[in-house]
Order: sequence, then C-alpha cells, then structure tokens
Amino acid sequence: MLKTYTIPSVIEANSFELKQVAPDLLNGLRVYHNEMPYLVGDLAILEGSSPQKTLNSSPEETDYRVLAKSAMLLASQENSGALYITTGFPTLTYQLYRKDAEQWFQNNHNFRHDTSTYSMGETKENAINVVKAFVIPELAGCDLAIRKADFSLGDYFIISLGYGTFEAALSTKNGLVHRTMVSGQGVRYAITAAAKELKNTHKVGLKTEHQIDTGFRNGQLTINRKMVNVGELRKKYLTTYYKQVISPVLAKTFSDDDFGKAKAMIIVGGGAMYDELINMFREEFESFIPVRVFDDPASAASKGYALHSERMGNDSNATPVGIDIGNSSTVVSFVTKDGFNNNTTPPPIANDETF
Repeated sequence: MLKTYTIPSVIEANSFELKQVAPDLLNGLRVYHNEMPYLVGDLAILEGSSPQKTLNSSPEETDYRVLAKSAMLLASQENSGALYITTGFPTLTYQLYRKDAEQWFQNNHNFRHDTSTYSMGETKENAINVVKAFVIPELAGCDLAIRKADFSLGDYFIISLGYGTFEAALSTKNGLVHRTMVSGQGVRYAITAAAKELKNTHKVGLKTEHQIDTGFRNGQLTINRKMVNVGELRKKYLTTYYKQVISPVLAKTFSDDDFGKAKAMIIVGGGAMYDELINMFREEFESFIPVRVFDDPASAASKGYALHSERMGNDSNATPVGIDIGNSSTVVSFVTKDGFNNNTTPPPIANDETF
C-alpha cells in the first residue's frame, strides 16, 4: 500500500509557545534545525506572520532541509526502522544539486520536533536512519508513477506543470528520450504577472507569494477585508502563459515523428489542477492525440520516487520513501508493509542511461 501526505512548502522561524493548536502532526509540524524551531506547512500558514520558501532552493539551504526533515518525520511515524529515500529535481538543477542531496539525505538524522502543538507532549528527539538515498530527474519519477498506473500505455508525451518549472519529454518503454527533454518557466510566470496587475488596482500590501498563489488557485483573494474575484485575471494570464511559454516550447521540441509515436499526452504537476490550462492543451492537441490528467497530478513525482526506492532497495526492513520538495507543496509518499500490490510487469528501473 502506498500512502501520501502533502504539506505547503513554507516555513517560518518561530519560538513562541503554541500548545495544542493543531489536530495532528501533519497540521502541527514544528521542526528544529540548527537549534531553531520552525513552523512548517499548514502550521506556518496558521500561526506564522510571513512564511516563505526560496524558489528552487538547493539542498544546503535551510528551507530545503527543514521541509526534508518534516517529510522524513511524517514517513517515519507509521513505519519503524530505516528508510530508503528517493528525491529529485527539475532537469535544469538536477546535475547541480544531485550529489549534495544524496550526501545530505544518506545519513543518520537526529533532530527534534515539538509535539505540544498537537498533543499534551513536549519536544521529542528523532533518530532517522536513511540507509540509501537516490536522486533522479523529476520527470523520471513522474514517468515511473504513470507507467505503474498504466504499464500498457506505450509511448506518450509527459508534461509536468510545476510552480517554478514546466517540463516535457517523450516517454517510451525504455525510458525518457533525452532529445525531447525540455524545461521552461512554471506557473509562477502567470501568478507574478497577475499579481503585478492586481497591485495597480488594489492595495495588495505585504502579502506573501504563497498567499497570492493560494488566492490564484482558489479564484479569489481577500484584500483589505474584501473578497476580490481574480477568476478573470487568472484566465487572462494563464492564457498568456500557455501561448507565450508552453505552446512555443512544445512546438520547437516535439517533431512529427514524435507525434507519430505518442499514443497520449499525460499531464502531471500542480498546474494540472488549473482547468484553463488543461482546456488549452486539449484545444491544441486533442484532435490528434488524447490529453489526460494523471490522477492526483501533484503527487506523481513523489509516488514515482517511492516506487524507485522500492525497486532499488535491498533491505527488507527499510521503508521505501519518495520525497518531492516542490516550490508550492512538499509531497511525501511511502510504501507500507503490504507493499505496492503489483499485478503487472514493472516499468524499467530509472537510471542515468535512461535519462
């Protein structure tokens, strides 16, 4: 069985006393890093004053490590013992950050977290042993999850719509075709453009990027105690984003031969939850190729990472874990003792040659 948890990718240093302000660990994460307590995810949004995350942060940065510790903590709650962890990065930063992430994750992690935010407890010491850590391209993780869900799919285009990065490639049963792997600006392109126009008509004030992102997704934003509908603004800038970024990149990257091979176009990532974007993909491509959205698209990478950990692990006592530290959300998936319940031939193991 595969379990998945999602938390907003925001943190804030906070040492104030917070007693039983959340129902459980997932909503009450306060993790220590370098002796400083940090509110994480939903608790940072609820109790923090200005929670943030650096865009495309490196494994050496505080926000990356605090979010990674939080993900490991969640994965270790239901599975005692050691962990096998796979994580990943977009193509643009994969080679740059790969070794640093592997070296940091593959270690004995000792850190504290505050249990009083959701219980009668106090600060608890955690000792988490990561036996082996793997880092693969984010698209490769998504590809593993898609082929696990439908191994008979054949060749297809994979489109990942992330907050910071948009990526695409042609996937075959032998792996991703390197020639077709391409990256561009993510959905943040549309959100920041919409925020600039909004500031010309409203006193947006000191809202964080996460607050604007959330309002953009919900179609409404609270400004000066008034609910402002941003639905039309969202449609306007998502359309601009698609026409100026996504469509030209795909036109330059995929050849007629690629379209002749592909049997479908599968969309993953948090941006897949914007109906406006999906409709534009369908308007452009569905006359000659089916366009599908992966079930729970924002979790595709973490699920693929967990599958990779299970395939690569050789320690039956270690829990296979996948951690996707995204710019908008951090998603952790892990395999329980029941395993994946595979009924089909598994996809190829991801490796450097495949990428």
